[in-house]
Amino acid sequence: MVEEIEAKFFVDDYEDIIKRVSSIATFKKSAYELTVMYDNQKVLFNDDARLRLRRITDLKNNEEGCELSYKKPKTREGIKIEEELEVETSSFLTTEGILAKLGYLKVSSYERIRDTFYAGSCKITVDSFPFGDLLEIEGETKNIIKISKELGLDIKNNTTKSCDDIYADICRANGKIIKNHILFDKNRLLEQEKLRSHYYSNNSKT
Repeated sequence: MVEEIEAKFFVDDYEDIIKRVSSIATFKKSAYELTVMYDNQKVLFNDDARLRLRRITDLKNNEEGCELSYKKPKTREGIKIEEELEVETSSFLTTEGILAKLGYLKVSSYERIRDTFYAGSCKITVDSFPFGDLLEIEGETKNIIKISKELGLDIKNNTTKSCDDIYADICRANGKIIKNHILFDKNRLLEQEKLRSHYYSNNSKT
């Protein structure tokens, strides 16, 4: 069993947090991601688990990858710890077809653009969703706390909620309908991709 330990923070100013992260970590890539959640008669949902298929497109070279993963929180107290099983697959559509044959159907999805950095053994990501931006630090607990301090973030302010739960909270707070598929409108997506191109076209390590 593989454990994922992470802390997640809300981001108010994308450009400011990128400058702070860039000062302590090495940029790896920016990528567009489409994540699709699957379930069978809400068996996973009722167990607080997620089965997800993700298509990842590198914004610099347009190379595409695909990941299938299972995740289930072990604790949401303090810093979230999850059981995670993940494997790369060669085809999004073929994997989706296999899941359908096994009785797992699409229940929700979301888009994001993810900037990935590394600080030692820690992975730092800045994610732009249609509803806002989040920063995530993944690694050992002591390193997560250390990096949080270096970025000027209070570890007590981290959230253990998933991005779709955060989206649902935002919708409820603003009296908006909660949609199963959290997608960018075309102009917003183009703006986000252009922003990354401006910041990272000369810095990508891939």
